[in-house]
Amino acid sequence: MTTHQPGQGLYRNPLSYFGGLVVAGSALLIVFASLVQFVMRQTSPYFGIVTYMIFPTFLLLGLVIVLYGMRRESRRRRKLGAEAPPPYPRVDLNDDLQRKKFAYALIGGFLLLLLLGVAGYHAFLFTESITFCGRLCHTVMEPEFAAYQHSPHAKVRCVDCHVGSGASFYVKSKLSGARQVLAVTFHTYPTPIPVPVKNLRPARETCEECHWPQKFYGAQLLQIPYFRYDEANTSDQISLMMKTGGGTSKLGQSAGIHWHMVIDNRIIYAARDEQELDIAWFKVVGAYGQEREYTSLDKPISREELAKLPKKTMDCMDCHNRPTHIFTPPDRAIDLALNNGSIKRDLPWVKKTAAEALMAGYPDQVTANKQIRDRIFNFYAKNYPAVYASRGADIEDAVAIATGIYNRSVFPKMKVDWTTYPDNIGHRNWPGCFRCHDGRHATADGNILTRSCTACHTMPQRGPLETLGALPPVSEEAWHPFALKGKHATMMCNRCHAPGVRPSADCTTCHRLDAKTPMMSGGCDTCHAKEQEIKPINDCKTCHEKLPGIHTKGGHPDASCTDCHQPHIWKVTGRDACVACHDDKKDHYKDGGDCASCHEFTGPAAKSARASATPVAAHGA
Repeated sequence: MTTHQPGQGLYRNPLSYFGGLVVAGSALLIVFASLVQFVMRQTSPYFGIVTYMIFPTFLLLGLVIVLYGMRRESRRRRKLGAEAPPPYPRVDLNDDLQRKKFAYALIGGFLLLLLLGVAGYHAFLFTESITFCGRLCHTVMEPEFAAYQHSPHAKVRCVDCHVGSGASFYVKSKLSGARQVLAVTFHTYPTPIPVPVKNLRPARETCEECHWPQKFYGAQLLQIPYFRYDEANTSDQISLMMKTGGGTSKLGQSAGIHWHMVIDNRIIYAARDEQELDIAWFKVVGAYGQEREYTSLDKPISREELAKLPKKTMDCMDCHNRPTHIFTPPDRAIDLALNNGSIKRDLPWVKKTAAEALMAGYPDQVTANKQIRDRIFNFYAKNYPAVYASRGADIEDAVAIATGIYNRSVFPKMKVDWTTYPDNIGHRNWPGCFRCHDGRHATADGNILTRSCTACHTMPQRGPLETLGALPPVSEEAWHPFALKGKHATMMCNRCHAPGVRPSADCTTCHRLDAKTPMMSGGCDTCHAKEQEIKPINDCKTCHEKLPGIHTKGGHPDASCTDCHQPHIWKVTGRDACVACHDDKKDHYKDGGDCASCHEFTGPAAKSARASATPVAAHGA
């Protein structure tokens, strides 16, 4: 039987000793790690987790072990009865020894509580930090963190927008974060991360903590630089006045872009899709309660369908949906680099070369960085050897900018690139404003929502690059590189200016035409009488005065050329074109291929084909 001293404490047992070692070790590690972070200033995000979360957890666990060991020791002594020391400690402050022990316990307990309090406070601050939000989950948050670092909100903490002030949303965010930690641990998160974020705090409680919507008014000059895809990287500047306006009549300007804000007016809408690009219905509620409902003319929606769709009240985030995590399309990013001099404008074809290198597909960033570099250097080595030899540093700068654009915009593991997340500001690369202002949303009585350009900004002016704030000279030159006429004048901008895709330099790409198509060498106006309009069509006989063979027989001289010839292809193949008129012959030798394989159409070649074909009598004609 183990012997005990009469005053032996309950903590004198192996389990409590072990717990004490854990407490002491954890406390020392917390102090040491805190000093390291104080000296180094910037450390790994995992260092913060270890310092303020893992070590304090072990300290608390050590305390629990100490108390549990004392509890076990008390129970053991009670079982031994009178032969064992008392099962509970005796506190007699009149005893000098006990008074000292009691003082030591109070001081030690206070220091431990102080240490835990400091660690807990820093743990709270760490969970609110940019490092915790952006760098902890490398793969999952890498796209958002990379974009954030180059955004207008790069100095704003993530939690200021995603959580805001107050305890309720802090608790909600941490509960949501716990689910996200599990998703990351077990790799059950979707790729890419879907948007828009559900249950995001209202913009009035986050954005408007810094931005004061009641003070938005007036207009803003925009000067947008562009560089062409030519050898000289020819520069242009589009200038316009953006009608910022305001959403309240108190300023005398309840108009302009910010008319949409929830001040005097409210807009309630319903979208068919998750990304809210297909707006099926919306209701405008004016300052005095008057209401107007608009529905899509292209995709009418019934009341039953509308009742099933969620309704949202429009706020800042419906237009400014990418205020921080912006993935700038490559052509736009290169334009900005050329404008600020990061890429030298006098490098021949650098806009085209860099943009096409960025837009090519790559399996990962390492491969992308190598191949982007190879593409750009090889272009100059092959086509401009003198430039390659004398301006290697400038080419290297262009490569560094191009790879930087790629690395903060394309993340193959998360399936994120320029095309992943729609940006609703403007309407160049995404539908944006045209989700509603497309000229295809109307009230029941036929009032169509305006799609006039001048509702939001003045008509653009094209001109040379100007110094900041300099107004461009008034120009009659079309602001677009070519005049928008016919159907092009009504198309949405993003049909051609899709992010990550270079706009076509001619008609062939959009209209899916082969450059070798007959008559393409003469230009579209060879056949089309009006520029950018399908009809009217020039008379084919203007060029084809005399046509041989079948063109002179039967009713063919009176038929339209397009009755037989498919536009842009022209060569007649198969039997469909013939059977469209000669429907009595649809079962005539239908497995024998083209009609021209037997019948003489255009001359000697057809006769030769007929001579080598199976006789008509052989197939029962």
